[in-house]
Amino acid sequence: MKKPGSIILVLITLILIYYIILKPYISNYVGWYGYKVWENRSKTETIKESKERKVFVKELQYQIEYSGDIKNFHFIPYIEKGFKISDKSIKDTRIITGTNFPYNICFERNLKDSIAIYYKKQDEKKLDSFDGYWGYLKSPYLKDSLYLQIDGESNNEGVIKIW
Repeated sequence: MKKPGSIILVLITLILIYYIILKPYISNYVGWYGYKVWENRSKTETIKESKERKVFVKELQYQIEYSGDIKNFHFIPYIEKGFKISDKSIKDTRIITGTNFPYNICFERNLKDSIAIYYKKQDEKKLDSFDGYWGYLKSPYLKDSLYLQIDGESNNEGVIKIW
């Protein structure tokens, strides 16, 4: 008959193996292959990341008009080539080819938890393609100025004009 201490030790070891080795691996595998993130078009969050992925095209001009008091707000619009990540690594960039809209309009910004930025309804039609949140272009330049709405906490609102 085995001692109760050795059975407890074996159980603790098995539980540790599960939580330290098996659970993270299974969760990562199911999350990566379950969501199939490589099938969707991707965007960068910063100009630095866009340049590292070699998809950066150019910065856009902009003017911020506030009607509220948003402090320490950082915003830079830019155009990049559309891309997807590979199914092997999130760091592997695959430039999108064979599309009518090969360019993304992106924004480097902060205060993502407290400020929402979105295209004004009338400007959604000025984009070559629009998916409800992101704008896509046929060529790497804007045909007309676009206006973005800023909505934030504590009545912080404003407009950003990009061209």
